[in-house]
Amino acid sequence: MKLLVVADSDVARAITEAIRRRDAQFEVEAVRTAAAGLDLLGRADTDSDFDCVVSAADAGEPDALDFLAAVRKRDVGLPFFVVAGGEPEMAAADALDAGVTDYVRARDTEGYDELAVRVERAVAASGRRPVDPSLVYERVFEQILEGACLYDRDGRFVLVSDYLAGFYGMTPAELEGERSLLVETVREERPGDPYQRLLDGETDCLEGETELVTPDGESRILNYRFAPLRVAGEVVGVIAVSRDVTERQEREQKLKRAREEYQELIDGMNDTIWVLGLDDQIHTVNETAVELLGYSRDELLSMTVHDIDAGLSDDEISALISQMPTDGSQVFETVHRAKDGREIPVEISSSLVSYRGETVVLSVARDITTRKRYEAELREQNRLLETQRDELAVLNQVVRHDVRNDLQLVTAYAELLGEHVADPEAQEFVEIVRKRANHAVELTETARDMAEMMSSRGVENETVQLCPVLEAELASLRDMAPDATVTIESEIPPVAVLADDMLGSVFRNLLTNAVQHTDKDEPSVELSVSESEGGDRVVVRVADDGRGIPDERKDTVFTKDEKGLESRGTGLGLYLVQSLVEAYGGDVWVEDNDPCGSVFAVELRTADDGQADSDQSPPTRS
Repeated sequence: MKLLVVADSDVARAITEAIRRRDAQFEVEAVRTAAAGLDLLGRADTDSDFDCVVSAADAGEPDALDFLAAVRKRDVGLPFFVVAGGEPEMAAADALDAGVTDYVRARDTEGYDELAVRVERAVAASGRRPVDPSLVYERVFEQILEGACLYDRDGRFVLVSDYLAGFYGMTPAELEGERSLLVETVREERPGDPYQRLLDGETDCLEGETELVTPDGESRILNYRFAPLRVAGEVVGVIAVSRDVTERQEREQKLKRAREEYQELIDGMNDTIWVLGLDDQIHTVNETAVELLGYSRDELLSMTVHDIDAGLSDDEISALISQMPTDGSQVFETVHRAKDGREIPVEISSSLVSYRGETVVLSVARDITTRKRYEAELREQNRLLETQRDELAVLNQVVRHDVRNDLQLVTAYAELLGEHVADPEAQEFVEIVRKRANHAVELTETARDMAEMMSSRGVENETVQLCPVLEAELASLRDMAPDATVTIESEIPPVAVLADDMLGSVFRNLLTNAVQHTDKDEPSVELSVSESEGGDRVVVRVADDGRGIPDERKDTVFTKDEKGLESRGTGLGLYLVQSLVEAYGGDVWVEDNDPCGSVFAVELRTADDGQADSDQSPPTRS
């Protein structure tokens, strides 16, 4: 094959040396000017004597592009290269638009080597002369979009694809003749020199993955396959194809880590976790499921959900899975059966998720054994409470009717007896009987109120008009204690409060308490009502002129069974008052009266305009 070079001596020499380094079968003839080149082409016996023309961009007169036009008139298919030196004598776009085969910028040996490679390939592709098989191989390697190459028996590069050269950050020409890092790495990693065994015909291929450090220091993972190249039955080299799988490996490692972290996460949960296929097969479980049910993980993964669930029928289980909502979760209760036969009540929350590219059911099963036991205990306690309430109602009926009726008879006969007894000392005894009987009647009322309060706990408060309740209790007090002076400081405002039908018991106990806890024959009781500034609270005060309550007992006087010294009461009345007032969302406390005695203050929430019972603003003592 013949190559015409049109350039000065230095450029022509560099091109010739690059062609010879390629060991290509080219005869190079050089001239200095385009005119000389045209003359040489014209003197040739046939236009096809030259297989390629390489012209410097500054080829003289005519210039390179005019030279190209003249060549194309003689031979349209003759490969024509323009090579430029340091300064761009012409734009690459202009040259390519004019129809050059290629435009190459060559400033050093590497550039001229690249020019030689392209010339060789262009001539091979033009079909002008019989093609060297090695050039066909090289053309094929050029087109392979993988790390393809041909090694000689020493593991040196003979042919290199552009893709592989790019992996090393080099050109194919730079790699050719160099030892392969991959071959050396494989020989170091595997025993017995596997590359030599491939050359010796002991094995047909060599493949695997390895880590390779590129010349720039970057670590990459390569998947490789080596196969011997035989010519006339003799192994003359090795064909290698490699693929950079670093990113794939990193993705797989990330996926593996994510799966491991996911498994660690679900294994650390106290609830059992189940991933179920839509065919009822168990895909994965967490460690809690293994420990709780007593099966090994492999055993569970070979089972279906039907083998575990003892609370639902097979049809019910299949229906739950097939009817899973696509945008929510379903919650239900069932029973799981352990390997040893134990049955564990569970609450399951299930939803559809994507798992390894498949739509599956993720179920979180919570052991509710303790909750079920508490629920059973609560039901039993409620049953006992209902029984106690029924029994209390019977006792209340006995106290209210039988005992109260008998005590009222005692009171009536004591009053009749007093009319027929003239002896002053006997009159005193009759009066004691009458008072004690009245007190016993009062106790039956307190006991009745206590029973009603206990049976009505949890009932919502309602709107109660305050004035009628106070007036009724004041009238009852005047009847019970005709010797007492009962006054109202000012007119009772027409206000409604949040309470229930036992509100009267609050004031009955406070008014009775004011009369009982005094040494005076004619006790005085004063009642006053005031509203808060905002109108959301009302305070009722009951003042007496008795012995008063010491400061150290003011906070405990409402405690159950708490009685004052020489008290005639049981202590239940004030406890009942506090219990009822707190149930109403109010407050009760004790103040000193001036000049003597005590003041019991009751603060209640008002219920203007149908105020809801949920209004729980804190009480404010005034």
